Parts: sequence; structure tokens; C-alpha cells
Amino acid sequence: MSEVLKPQFTGARVTRLEDARLLRGQARYVDDFEYPGTLEVAFLRSNRAAARIQSVDVTEALAVPGVKAVWTFADCPITLPDRPFQVGQPVLARDEVRFVGEPVAAVIADSRYRAEDAVEKIRVQYEPLPAVVDSRAALADQPRRVHEHRPNRFLHKTHVTDGFNEAFQSAPHHLELTFRWNRQTGVTMETRGCLALPDPVSGRLTVYAGHQSPHGLRGMLARLLKLPEHQVRVVVPEVGGGFGIKAMFYPEYVVVAEAARRLGRPVKWIGDRMESLLADAHARDAIHEVAVAYDDEGRILAVRDHVIGDTGAYAFPGFPGAVGEANWATEMLTGPYKIPHVSIEIECVFSNKAPLGPYRGVGGPIGAQVQEAIVDAVARALGKDPVEVRRANLIGPEDFPYHTPTGKVYDPGSYGESLERALALVDYERFRKDQEQWRAQGRYVGLGLCVFVEPSAMAESEAGSIPYEAVTLRMEPSGVVTAAVGTGPTGQGHETTFAQLIADQLGIDVKDVVVLHGDTDSAPFGGGTGGSRSGTIGGGAAIRAGQALRRKLTQLAAHLLEAAEEDIRLEAGKAFVAGVPARSITIRDLARTAYTDVARLPEGMQPGLEVVARYQPPGAATYSNGTHLAVVEVDVETGFVKVLDYVVVNDCGVLVNPMIVEGQIHGGVAQGIGSALLEELRYDENGQLTTTSLMDYLLPTAEDVPRMRVEHIQTPSASEGGIKGMGEGSLIAAPGAIAAAVSDALAPFGVFVTELPIRPQQIVAWVQAAKTEAQAG
Repeated sequence: MSEVLKPQFTGARVTRLEDARLLRGQARYVDDFEYPGTLEVAFLRSNRAAARIQSVDVTEALAVPGVKAVWTFADCPITLPDRPFQVGQPVLARDEVRFVGEPVAAVIADSRYRAEDAVEKIRVQYEPLPAVVDSRAALADQPRRVHEHRPNRFLHKTHVTDGFNEAFQSAPHHLELTFRWNRQTGVTMETRGCLALPDPVSGRLTVYAGHQSPHGLRGMLARLLKLPEHQVRVVVPEVGGGFGIKAMFYPEYVVVAEAARRLGRPVKWIGDRMESLLADAHARDAIHEVAVAYDDEGRILAVRDHVIGDTGAYAFPGFPGAVGEANWATEMLTGPYKIPHVSIEIECVFSNKAPLGPYRGVGGPIGAQVQEAIVDAVARALGKDPVEVRRANLIGPEDFPYHTPTGKVYDPGSYGESLERALALVDYERFRKDQEQWRAQGRYVGLGLCVFVEPSAMAESEAGSIPYEAVTLRMEPSGVVTAAVGTGPTGQGHETTFAQLIADQLGIDVKDVVVLHGDTDSAPFGGGTGGSRSGTIGGGAAIRAGQALRRKLTQLAAHLLEAAEEDIRLEAGKAFVAGVPARSITIRDLARTAYTDVARLPEGMQPGLEVVARYQPPGAATYSNGTHLAVVEVDVETGFVKVLDYVVVNDCGVLVNPMIVEGQIHGGVAQGIGSALLEELRYDENGQLTTTSLMDYLLPTAEDVPRMRVEHIQTPSASEGGIKGMGEGSLIAAPGAIAAAVSDALAPFGVFVTELPIRPQQIVAWVQAAKTEAQAG
């Protein structure tokens, strides 16, 4: 069979097919589904970070009109699994509360308003306990153990390359830095929620949820509710943002599903924004104590990193957040640089904070900021240009496949090329000259770089540990193709990109491909969306399925046109003989024949046109890369930072749809600006979250996000179609680039940023301290 030589849609800026319904308000999210007799749930959440539960009195709550049930753990005695650390979270607090926002009781009523009213009438008697909120103190089990039966430190691991000590000690120069990332979270437009519907006849339970892994959610629900998996159907409709937090399994899902089963009625819960900030997966919250050894030329010889990660009160099933954050940050610690030796120590602890989970990029933003700050610190210590030090350390084209000191194997990338193109876009040499003049005028403008590497399409991610994806294709008698996929979009444009890949394989219009997803009754089993796996693994499955269906169409066309299969071409909705385009048949006629005129089928060919394909990439991961360059101006009087210019040179292999890729980049950079300058979940010394609304947890607005210049490089991967993942790279790189730009802007004051987000009051204090020191000197 001939290959697709002239892709019509792959690489084209096809307008997103799903946008018509999304922009017109015709999309349906979980809360849009309404069924007669639906009950609604409101949760009483702990207002204490640490306390023993002495009693829970629900008498008054039960008396509220419309209330059907009020549950505590005694009524719903289910605990989320956690085999590695033996601290599974009860779906409703049992005996003790361990973070503010932990569900204590659930009210099920005929409306959310009545349920909320009833929640206010529940009386809980607490015995306060000291809150564990400092991760360094938690290492020493101070002021207490979060879980009495085990130490706070639940993970300790090390990795040291052979020869590290000698390389580190013999180096002519050393420096030490401590980095701190404060807590953040993925703020989705649509809050978490779920709706469960029992079928009294079949006994099946249908659960609607905004989730990134439909099959993973079904498996966990079936396990905890002790149901056969086929008796649970999960439907994921439109999802208003995921960012990793919707890949996790939460207690509320169990309570809602169990209530529907036991009460025999549909039951719904939709979280509000305060609940989201209190109890959705938090992220980051890590300390990196770093020591660097380097030579006179700025070549980095060895890096030591001691990580302290705070996972909160519990570990999410399958993804203990602090472990995932620390592993990614340290495994990618050397990034795009040839650093031969590392010594890594990771310590993860429990605390009286909300559980830590994944947020777009996981530990990648931390690792990238550390790696870039190391380079900038070396450059500053040696009095060299930071670009010069990067060039001295970057992995070159001749180094691939490159084996990192942490055991990763990079496939080919464009590390040096992306850096040089980014520098050219801003005319770097001219910028440095202008910067001197601006400083003389009292303007503090800085430029920051982040040359990043993004691992993608890994077998394990926050979406689960399924290393493959599947696509089922069925060409209908009309010639329209229905594609059922195991991944599910949360805004990425899967319906368009998968349709582009499939249409090119079959020689049909992209609008003749309908992509279905999110329903475990029809979607093939797969790992879902997360870890930048959809394009590479899901897209690979789409290509493989398209190839299989193409073979069937080619076989049928060759038979009907009396030609050899290798001479058949599928293009522009027709099958024709190469070199003789007049000898053709429409693909619609082929489809009609395959279903309704089976006497004309070639011998041995089954009626119909339906295939299923599964795809697992050949490597453990494929690595995207690129360079982000930020230009900022810092007002040293107010501490405010304004991003003046932003450049991205991105390499994610073969581009399926450049417009969608650029949309992902724009969104990730916006989130990166928030991570670097605005977003912080702050706990006080008593474990109270003080940022429980979007008036306190600040998000970037359109005014904060600059116009970006984006260019592409395409270094194909070994995966099907040459695709690499790219969903997380922009958030991995942006915070580090902005932090570096602020450091560069404030270099005259000796400021070097090591904590994110950067607060205006910090900048004012740094500058004032530098001025005071200068006056004293």
C-alpha cells in the first residue's frame, strides 16, 4: 500500500472543529445535565487544620425540610487506597481532621440551597491539635506526627553518580543556593463536580464527571463501591480545564456515587470556588538546597540537590504529589546542559495542608527554574554573559542520543538552535546596549532565558500508568468516519487534531471525521489525558487506525478498479489509479459498497469498514524542547513587574496544527506569569488557608499577558508521525524565564531571585536593603 505522501491537513492551521459549540454556549458540562428527582450534595468541611473529632451532631441538619440524608464516616465507611504509605484518606473524616477543607459530613437534599442550609446546622466538637505546617520541622516530626502511627517523612531516596565527590571537590569554584516554590494550584474555569445516576433495572451506575481519565475513574469507583467494572459507566462531557488536578481521584466522587446507589435517585455535587481552593489538588511547595561546582570557563561539573517536598495530609491514590514533583524536578535537573555529575537527595513529608497533586508541568517548572538559575548564578559569579555560559554547557546535535546523569535518554532536539533563534528575535546584542542606557535613566529592564526540555508520552503520568492508547475507526455507509478515542480533551482541541491525522490517512475531508471521547461504554480502554501524551500516543493510535482502515479501502478500490493495490491512491475523497486519475471511485461509494453491496467485495473481505488500533511508542519517553525569552521592567519603588516582550522558539516534533500548538503555548505562558508573579496558596502558622477566593489567590489578567512571538522548529521523534508532546513545556519554561529576567533587571542591586512567586513587597525590601548597604559602605 502506498504511503500518504502529501498530507493535506497535518501541519495545517485548521480552525478548531469544536469551537463552534464552545463559543456559542452549546457545550454541555457536568452541571448542565439535569434529571428529574436529582438530589444535591453539600459538604461540611473542616475549619481546623488538625483536631480530633469528639462528636458530630446532625440532628438539626436532618430536620431541615428537603434533607434526605446526612452522612458522616459511620454512614459511608470508605477509605481511599494508599498501600505505599498506609495513610489512606477517609472519604469523610474519621476520628481526626488533618487539613482545612477536609470533608467531615455530607448533606444530601432536594436542592443545593437546602443542603447548604443544613450544613450550617451540623455541630462538630473538636479537640485542637498543633498544626504541622513547616516542612523542615515536619522532617523532625515537629510539632507532632500528622499520622500518629508513622513518621512525617514518608519517602527518602538518593541518587549519586559515580565520581561525584571527586568531581565536586576538585572543581575550582563552588556556589550554594536555596530555592523555594510556594503552593499553587490549577484554577480551572469549571470547578470539579460529578453526577451519579442509578439504573434500578440493570443495577448499573452512570457517573458524569469532569475528569482526565474516564477509564481510570471507572476502575477506582468500581473498586471502592465493590461493583463489577462493567456495572459502572463513566461519561466525561466537556471539561472546562483540567491541568492535572482533574486527573486525581477525590473523596467527593465516592460519596456522590454511593449516595445515588443507596438512595436510588440521581445525586449531584458541583464544587464552588472556595472548595476548589481549599481541597482541589495543590501543587509545588518544595525547597531545593543546591550546591554547584564549575570551572573558570563556566562549565558546570557537578550539582548537588537536596529536596524537601510537602505533600500535605494525604497522598493521592497513584500520584503522591510531592513525590511526583520532586522526581520530575530532579530527574530533569540538568535540563539541556551537559552536566556530568549529580547528587540528589529527596525527602517528602506529610503536613496539615491540603493534599499535593499534579499541576501542569508537575515538577518541571521547579526543575527548569533551578537549572536556569544555576547557569545565571555561575555567569554572575564569573562576570560572564549568561548566554556565553549557556553555550558552554548546552547539549549539541552531535551528543544525541544523550544519556543524562539521572538515567534519561534524550532523543534528538534543537537546544542550541532554539536559543540562537530566540536571541535573534530580540536582537540580543542591541538589547544589552540599550539596557545600559535604561539603567542610566533609572529604568530597570531585564532579560531572562529558559532553555527547557519537556519529557512527554511517558508510560506513567498523573493520568495513570497505561503506556498505550487506542482508537476505534468506523467508516459509515455515508463515508463519514466515526473515531472513538481513549484520551479526552480538557480544552486542547483533540477533536480537530485527531481528525486531521485520520483524514490524511484516508484521503477525506477533515470535516468528515467525527471524534467521540469520554464515554467508557464506547471509548476504547486507555490511559486518558496527562503527561503530554495525547498527541504522541493518542495521535499515534489515530494514525495506526487510519492506516489499517486505509488498507481495507485500498483493497476494495483495487478490486473494483481492477488495479494493483500498490497503484491505488486515496486523495480528495476519491480512490484512483496512480497516473490515471480518471479511473476512480469516490470513497463514499466504496463505503456504500462495503456495507450494502457485499456481493462486489473481494474474496475473503468481511463486510463493513471498522478497525481498532492500539499504539505504544518505541521509547520510554520523547523529549520536546525550546527556549523562552522574557523581557521585564521592574518598578523598584512599587515592586511591580511588567512583562514587556516574550519570545518562544518551540520544538515539539512534527506539528499537527500550529495554531493549536501556539494556543497551548499562549495559555502556558499566561499560567507561567501567574506562577512567577502572582499565584500563591498561603497558610498561616495555624494551618489556615488565607487565600480562599480569587480576590486573594491572584490570577493573571489580559493586561498582564503580553503579545508573544512564537517560532517553530520541527525535529521529528521516533514515534508514529514524528510527534512529540508539548502541553506542559510552556508552563515549565515561563516561570524560570521571568524569574531570570527579574534577577537581571535587579542585578545592579545584587538581587538574585530564588523564591516564587515574586511579591512586590519583596522587591521593594531587596532594593531598599541594597541601598541601605550601599549608603553604609
